[in-house]
Amino acid sequence: MEKKQKIMIGVVIAMQAVLAVGIVLICLQNHSLAESVKEYTASTGAVHEIYDDTRVVEAYKSGSDEGLSEEDKYVLKMAKQVIKENIKDDMSDYEKEKAVYDWLIDYTSYSNQNLAPISSGDQYAHLPYGVFKYHQAICVGNATTMKLFLDILGIENQIIHSTEEGEHAWNLVKLDGDWYHCDATFDDSNSGKPGYNYFNVPDSVKDDGSYPWDHDTIPAADGTKYCYIANHAGEIKDVYSLPAYLRKQIDEGVSQIYFTMKDTEDFTAAALNYILSGFIMEGRDVYTGNTLVIGDKTLYCVSASQYTDMEDTLDPDVEKKLQKAMDKLGMTGSATGGYQDDMTDKSGEGSYVSGDGEGMAYQEVME
Repeated sequence: MEKKQKIMIGVVIAMQAVLAVGIVLICLQNHSLAESVKEYTASTGAVHEIYDDTRVVEAYKSGSDEGLSEEDKYVLKMAKQVIKENIKDDMSDYEKEKAVYDWLIDYTSYSNQNLAPISSGDQYAHLPYGVFKYHQAICVGNATTMKLFLDILGIENQIIHSTEEGEHAWNLVKLDGDWYHCDATFDDSNSGKPGYNYFNVPDSVKDDGSYPWDHDTIPAADGTKYCYIANHAGEIKDVYSLPAYLRKQIDEGVSQIYFTMKDTEDFTAAALNYILSGFIMEGRDVYTGNTLVIGDKTLYCVSASQYTDMEDTLDPDVEKKLQKAMDKLGMTGSATGGYQDDMTDKSGEGSYVSGDGEGMAYQEVME
């Protein structure tokens, strides 16, 4: 009997050892996978070709869709409709650009009431056809659709297609002789409202190393006149006026809060941490972002995660059928119990500020 017990103990120990080794191997494998995702994307068919809109643009200008494929005919039809509904003759190029930018982000962000099947149109998500037909867009789809509109409207632009560190694509737009970066993908959110954090920004904002491009072939984007975040940053008198401004912006659902500071005498990292800790104590998720220099302005940033209650997202008939299936497992679902993180900060940069307000902000926020 004693011998059998020893054997059983040995078996259990061996099984635990195998399990531990297995867990370690899985962790190592996942780490390796995470490190190689960008390399895989850049070296396989996951990198998408850029759609050539020449024929559709020519068809728009000529008024004839002869020779177009059925998909391009649909693209032309939808482009005409969007332009008719959103563009007016007396608009400036900037106003036209913003109008189609707003439309694109709203159209590719489903409301709670019109969710489509998850896989619907995925194979077209890199094309304007996928955007128009299925409301689906990856970065290449956003960039090529934006380019289509700008080409039709006669606004000079090009696409930056970065594949060196994973695939990403966005637009470079020329306004009044200056170039700007315009990234609808990074500005998208679940709310359907753009954050404008990457709308007409210069190289100093966009060139953070995450998606490099060839600066020898791509023109320098050094425009500031039409940079949205620079033109709409709050102008704060001093650090003592900042809490009220942040409160208003957070309550209005702003995720990336940019501001300038007229009097920086008492504006230190410790002071900002102290302010943000007050919001943390209220259950807010706030943290500092990067300090940006755009033209003659120094912009400070506070990011605030916004959570949207997913109420009424589920069709009643679907909910009933799902609950019937879950009843067999002794489970109960809730159509109003989830939350969506609507944080629009895509950079992954910035630092979290803990509830005690101690030294968690960037060193470079205030020198």
